[in-house]
Amino acid sequence: LSQSFLEKLLGRETNTEGCDHNWHKFQGHCYRYFPRRRSWEDAERDCRRRAGHLTSIHSQEEHAFINGGCRGKWEPKGGNTWIGLNDRIVEQDFQWTDNTGLVRGFWGPDNFFAGGEDCVVLVSHEIGKWNDVPCNYNLPYICKKGTGTPLMSSSPFHNS
Repeated sequence: LSQSFLEKLLGRETNTEGCDHNWHKFQGHCYRYFPRRRSWEDAERDCRRRAGHLTSIHSQEEHAFINGGCRGKWEPKGGNTWIGLNDRIVEQDFQWTDNTGLVRGFWGPDNFFAGGEDCVVLVSHEIGKWNDVPCNYNLPYICKKGTGTPLMSSSPFHNS
C-alpha cells in the first residue's frame, strides 16, 4: 500500500500547510501527541503556550484519527492520555477547554462519574474510550490548535 493511501485511510492529510513541524493535520486542525507526563492543568497550560488546548473530539472520524492516527503512532504500550474534557467547575457538567460544544461522548464502560475525578483521559486498553480520573495524575497528552493563526482562548480554565 502506498503511503498516501495509508494516510488517507487514517484520515491524515498529507498537506500540513498551517501546522508546525511535528504536528499532524486533520480536518482543518493541527494535533500533536506529547509523551512527557504532566498533570492535566500543566498539560493544558503547555498546550496554551503552543497556541492551542488539550484536544477536543467532536466526531467518530476525529476520535479515530486521534486514537489511531495521532496518539497510536507514538504512544508506548499501555497508558492513558489527557484530553480537554473536564467537569472541574460543575460536577457531571463536562466542558471542553476550548469552549466547543460536547456533541457526543465516547465514554467507556463502568464510568461512575465519581466526585474528585474531574479530568478525562483516553483509555488505551479500551480503544480510546473516555474515563474521568483525578486531574493530578501525570499522563501524556494531545494538543489541538487551528491552522496558521493562534487559537484565541475564552476558556474558563484558570491558573491556580
